Formats: sequence, C-alpha cells, structure tokens
Amino acid sequence: MSTAQHISRLVVTTGGTGGHIFPALSVAAEVRRRTPEARVLFLGGNGPEGELARKAGLSFEALPASGVLGKGVKALLATVWVGKSVILATRALRRFQPQAVIGFGGYAGFCPVLAAALLGIPSAVHEQNSVAGVTNRILGKLVGKVFVSFEDRHKNFPASKVLRTGNPVRAEIASVDRTPGAGRNLLVLGGSQGAKPLNDLVVAALPQLMAARVNILHQAGKADVERIRAAYRAAGADDSQVQGFVEDMAGAYAWADLALCRAGASTIFELAATGTPSVLVPFPFAAHDHQRVNAKALEALGAAILADQKRLDGTTLAILVLGLLGDAARLGSMGRAAKDFARPDAASAIVDGLEKLCRQAAR
Repeated sequence: MSTAQHISRLVVTTGGTGGHIFPALSVAAEVRRRTPEARVLFLGGNGPEGELARKAGLSFEALPASGVLGKGVKALLATVWVGKSVILATRALRRFQPQAVIGFGGYAGFCPVLAAALLGIPSAVHEQNSVAGVTNRILGKLVGKVFVSFEDRHKNFPASKVLRTGNPVRAEIASVDRTPGAGRNLLVLGGSQGAKPLNDLVVAALPQLMAARVNILHQAGKADVERIRAAYRAAGADDSQVQGFVEDMAGAYAWADLALCRAGASTIFELAATGTPSVLVPFPFAAHDHQRVNAKALEALGAAILADQKRLDGTTLAILVLGLLGDAARLGSMGRAAKDFARPDAASAIVDGLEKLCRQAAR
C-alpha cells in the first residue's frame, strides 16, 4: 500500500482505564509511524484518557459518558447522556472529517462509533477481553470490522467481521528484551488505578518477602499509594518500592523476574509481549468475570498461575511467590510460554484492517 493510501485522519475513542486507553494510543502511534503528518483525534470521557492522549501528542475532546454495568443493552440505550453524546460526537466527526473511526470499548467510546456508523464513516471496534463488553456487542452489529484479542468463542460478533489481532501494546513494551534469570525481583500491578485487595495481600506477605530478600516494585494506584507506603514503613520495608503509577513500564518488565497482577487484557498481552512469568489474581467483580477467562488463557499455556483472591492471604501468597522465585527453570518455561502467546504486530494488523475498510468504502 502506498503512503498516499495510508490513513491521515483517524478518530480513536474509549475511556476509563489504561486497559482500554493504551491499545488506542498504540494504534494511533502506528498510524503516525506510517504517516508522520497524520492527525489523530481522541474522543473520550472524563477519566485519565485526556491526560494520556495529550501526553502522546494527540488532540482530545471529552464527551459525556456513564456506566450501566450489569443493567444490559436497554439500560445503555435509554440513558440520557447517550443522546447528548451522540449529538456532540456527530459534530466533532463532521468537523474533523476522519477517514475512519475505531472504538476500544468502554462507555466513553460508544457514542462516537455509533455516530460514525450513522454517518457512513468506515468504523470498527476492538474488543480486548475474552468476553465482550455490552458496548462492543451492540456496536459489532453496526461497524464494518471487529478486531479481537482472543478467539470469539462466545460468538459475540458476526463471524464475517471478526479478525483476531491480539491486543496492541505500547512500542516500548513490545521491544523489551528480558533475560530470564533466578533473581528476586517482584513486580506488583493492580492495573493503572491500583487494586486495594491486592495491595493488602502484598502488605500481609511483606514480612516473609523481606526475610527472603525479595525486591519489590509495587504500583499501588494513586488513590492508595500513601496508605501502602505507610504500611511498608510500619513493616520496616523501604517505602520507595511503592509508586502510585509506574511511568516506565518497559523498564519495570525488563527488571521483573515475576509479576503479581490483575488479569485485564492489556496486562495479559504486556506480560506476553515481554515474556514475563506471572501470578494472576483476577478482579472477582469484573463484568462477566472476564478477567478469570483472560487468566485461564495464559494459565492453560503454562505462562501463568491463576490465584483466587478469596483463597489468598499473606502466608499463602508469600509461599506461592517464593516458590516461583526459587525455581529458575520454571520461571524460564513460563516466560517462554508467555512469549509464544504474544502478538507483537497487533497494532499493525489493526491499522491494516482500517486501511482495508477505507479502500472498500472508497470503491
């Protein structure tokens, strides 16, 4: 495909957590890698997406968005913000004149993709998780293409539209070259916003981890970071090991011998891209328990251990972590299995698919 046929005006849309936002930013980066002068507009909600989009050099506009978790499709379509957001999204699309629009799930990404479909703009969605969210299930009927991270075993989308690409990860993470070793470095990730139950489990396990001289890098979430730092100090541990948000995730993965984390799709594919062995503790209240399904995909390959949050305490967690850190051969095997699951070309495959949509629309 010649440079002239690459996308030069794209809208990406999503919001809420890093799990939705970082894949969107990865696709935007791939578009601009192919066409440095390309313009990308990020339409999102009032979460962290605005700050992250602007930091990536993207234009950003916020739209009304609200969750209706567990209330179903009718509740989503009946909410007041949808009408207002569709109108605002329609205006933004008419003003920006994108060649394509792609949504990455979440309520903030619903109305821009709906507006694009109604306007006849080539549109697509990307579903990160193994169980599709309500917004993508609706939009999958309207868009031209559905990109998925996992096999669509639940038949959430029309088979003719589905392309499995994997989940895009940031270029700096995809390029991490880990050397499996017998170190004692534990990376703790509760997602971009942290996870209080996971934080508490690590604090409970601290005495045993400290006694075994385990080095910890603990992303506690900005809302919980001071409490967890205080808990580290109370345990006699170095509180500089605790951060609200880890900016250099590529460096963190390169450093880690083992990760202890939730099982959102972005985390799963970052672990895979970097070949990082992991203990996965799924968020038990995720929609449709999708984190457990995500985790099972890595566990089935021998790349991770799935641990039930309700069955863990400080002692059981410490025993599990120390057992793995003391087994270099197993860590090496887990890391290789994770790497086999990786889809380093996910962003490129999605942009290829969007360009194909544009060509079809032009014909």
